[in-house]
Amino acid sequence: MPRPLPPMFRRVQTGFWGAVCAVVLAAVAGGQEPEAMDGLSAPLTLPVVPEGADATGNGGEEDLLVEPAAVPFAGEITDQELQWRIDAAVEERLAGIPRPRYIPATDLIPPRGLLLHADKKGRVPFALSLGGFMQLRWFEFARGATEWTESTGKVQPISNINTFNINRFLISFNGYVLDERMFYNFAFFGTSNVGVRSGIVPIGMAGWKFSDAASLGVGVTLIPGTREWIDQSPWTVGIDRSMANTFFRPGFSPGAQANGSLLDGELHYLAGIWNAIDGGTAGVLRKGTSMAFAGNTWWEPLGPWGFGAGDMERHQEGVIRLGCSGVYAETYAIILPGINPEDTITRLSDGTPLAVPDALGTGSTVDKYRFQLASVDAGWKKNGWGVNFEYYFRLLDNFVGTGSFERSSIFDQGGMAYVSWCFIPRTLEVYGRSSVVTGPYGTGQEYGGGWNWYLHESRQARFTIEALHMNKNPAQNLLYPYRAGYTGTAIQTQLVMAF
Repeated sequence: MPRPLPPMFRRVQTGFWGAVCAVVLAAVAGGQEPEAMDGLSAPLTLPVVPEGADATGNGGEEDLLVEPAAVPFAGEITDQELQWRIDAAVEERLAGIPRPRYIPATDLIPPRGLLLHADKKGRVPFALSLGGFMQLRWFEFARGATEWTESTGKVQPISNINTFNINRFLISFNGYVLDERMFYNFAFFGTSNVGVRSGIVPIGMAGWKFSDAASLGVGVTLIPGTREWIDQSPWTVGIDRSMANTFFRPGFSPGAQANGSLLDGELHYLAGIWNAIDGGTAGVLRKGTSMAFAGNTWWEPLGPWGFGAGDMERHQEGVIRLGCSGVYAETYAIILPGINPEDTITRLSDGTPLAVPDALGTGSTVDKYRFQLASVDAGWKKNGWGVNFEYYFRLLDNFVGTGSFERSSIFDQGGMAYVSWCFIPRTLEVYGRSSVVTGPYGTGQEYGGGWNWYLHESRQARFTIEALHMNKNPAQNLLYPYRAGYTGTAIQTQLVMAF
């Protein structure tokens, strides 16, 4: 056993640690308990009294002026006892200092992330929330046919697929600056699905929240053309969004949007104007001056719907959601999507890109067209059961280009449906899903299902196993299991982590 320190050395050591504590306290004193975020496109909501603050809500600065009780040193003490007393004194001092904290998800709202903000007594109000998510996915596709034929007559091969990917990753920064109503959200978004060519795409916006009924923002955002599209990808029932939604929905674009809640939070809306329906024609070098108009509205008459389409939270009282969406745009036709991995292009119902030569007849090429999309949706949750449905209507017309077109307009329609049951509350969930797209160039469908395991009884960590069978799939996006024209079976596993 080591010899006890001489009294003089103990006093020197105690004085040294006291000086260290004083320096630490001087460096971290001040500040305010972080606040809860009000969403990606809204300012922050401030708590009345932060955790660790005094009753005045000023962050407990007055508590820092109180000296901790003197530590008695009568008699001999061990080094362990001395360290314990030093740690206790430090903790007593730090107890009144508010610190950054992490806000996890609740049953109604996604996680807030790590929250930081400036002292309310400061001259410049400021708040920042750091969050994000990651999807780790294994994807295998076993083809049911070896080739498919475009409307142009060109034969395309169908390949088997077997790959591991970071399917999506996103780091987001959200908060307010100068004024609690002046919000911002910014994110870096990317994927490993394109290999060494992987890029990081910036998205986000800034704006002003006038009230709960109205916020106005400008930036690069998704275009709210369908309900399933505006639901964030970490909170889907299955591994990803449906085939039908991938086929019909628009993409990302710079623009301006308004959103808010009316009727005591029962009625919600999101609407705005954007450069185009896809990122590939959205920049300053885009052709023409036409804009895209889009909006989504939904009603929750029986109470808050929450986030996620399934009922992992097991609502004791049933809730429903009824909504509709729409898009109108005069847009230029493109063959390849933009750099945002979520971008898609307009295709015929057999999977042929509208912009490729001969798509609408031999010798024809579409350069510009009118895009009109409408959808209706409904959802229900109760006692672990969740049912979600959305139906789409799309009209393409006013074709401009070269050659003669075999059709003056193209009408496509389709729908998707999910049924899920969380049979072990907040832990295990099974689901079935299906979607269909039909039009003058053919019909494609998918059906399948899987199960979700919610780690730690939270949506923030979820492991999923899923099997999907596709027949003449018309959609394509590298982030989804969909390749245009493919027939076969996809098996996927995925771990989602959100913070």
